[in-house]
Amino acid sequence: MKLYNAWYCPFAQRAWMALVFKDIDFELIEVDPYDATKWWVKVSRGAELVPVLVQANGDGSDTTIVESNRILEYLEDYYPEKTPIFSDNPNQRAEQKYWMDYVGNKITTYFYRFLKSPEAGTQQDEARDQMLKGLSEISMAMKSEEAFFSGGRLSAVDIALFPFAYRIEALLGHYRNYALPTKGKVWQRYHRWYDAMLALPAFRATATDHADYKNRLVTHYLPYSLGEGQSNLTQV
Repeated sequence: MKLYNAWYCPFAQRAWMALVFKDIDFELIEVDPYDATKWWVKVSRGAELVPVLVQANGDGSDTTIVESNRILEYLEDYYPEKTPIFSDNPNQRAEQKYWMDYVGNKITTYFYRFLKSPEAGTQQDEARDQMLKGLSEISMAMKSEEAFFSGGRLSAVDIALFPFAYRIEALLGHYRNYALPTKGKVWQRYHRWYDAMLALPAFRATATDHADYKNRLVTHYLPYSLGEGQSNLTQV
């Protein structure tokens, strides 16, 4: 099994964290997803994005998955003997998938809009407020007595959210001098979850050069903070 990865990409980090958490053997291949060579276009099935997971099959064919949440689902199905990140209850599993999509629709989009709005004003304020609303609602959906989203066990929802939660803290703190609220039950719950995720071995293993990981991300995302960078990240 091969994972095509870019160290800075939060979407790719989702897949990487799941592979590490599930203790699955894989080959990590670092690529520049923006270098549109014929080889990369073929490997990524024309998406030219990471992550890309490739599983070699016994008949000589490959199975290729090119979207991070779909990779998490595939790993769960392909390795049923490994530590689960989805509930075995169909209703709970459907709820988990809802919140995984919710992260992209209601949090990630507005995080990037906030980061890519260099001037204070309406656009920046609206992006911040929508991001806060998304984080607040997903925090209210977390089980209240345990560390993780679904309770005491890590789930795919946690993995889907945390790479972005980390970048919200690191990048918005640096470039927008912004910190999430800490007062109130909702935000106390969020920060308890955040601290548990920050200490998770699967995150620490994927935070390359961990002692300097935050600074490396800050440097990489400088163009985004100036309103540049990949354009389609802020499209709803």
